[in-house]
Amino acid sequence: MKWHAKRAVSLLGFLVPLLVFGGEATKTGIIKGTITIGGKPTTDAVVSVEGLPQENLKSQISNLKSKKAVMDQREVKFIPRVLPVLAGTTVSFPNNDKTWHNVFSKSEAKPFDLGLYPAGETRSVTFDKAGVARILCNVHPNMEGYVVVKSHPYFAAPDKRGNYRINAVPLGQYRLEVWHPDLGTKMVSFNLVREGEVLTLNVDLKK
Repeated sequence: MKWHAKRAVSLLGFLVPLLVFGGEATKTGIIKGTITIGGKPTTDAVVSVEGLPQENLKSQISNLKSKKAVMDQREVKFIPRVLPVLAGTTVSFPNNDKTWHNVFSKSEAKPFDLGLYPAGETRSVTFDKAGVARILCNVHPNMEGYVVVKSHPYFAAPDKRGNYRINAVPLGQYRLEVWHPDLGTKMVSFNLVREGEVLTLNVDLKK
């Protein structure tokens, strides 16, 4: 299936951050767009840029501080259902429900079991390996969430309108990967060629 990219060069002249790899400033651009399912926006996806040189990624990641994220528990649901994080991120699982929960995962990316804990309590897990961790609850079998652990910072989660934005992407030819827990993965090849360029890539997961 062929995907088409629509280019949109910014006319506002905003400043795009420069990455420093090996002592040299790297020219960058921005990837943005909308993720939909049959024309309707979705938040249950992870959008990432793949194919960047590994040596560049190591330099960039070494400059990042430890991150924290939250996957809430409300109305017997994990919120958000899909949570993308950088490897090394500590994710908190607060119980803001009116019942007990037991958050666990048997996924290869991060097997763990937080045990049974009551409303008002929070327990945490550090995800240090790239991959997808399917999150479940021993008390409520219908609860299901996903922590998607990335080995680099070039990713985003769509907002309520399905919009995403990935800043400071080094110029070059890469692929945009859109992952959804129910619909799998779609990939779009693209090429950033000009410093400060804003490339719009809209993806419908059912087309």
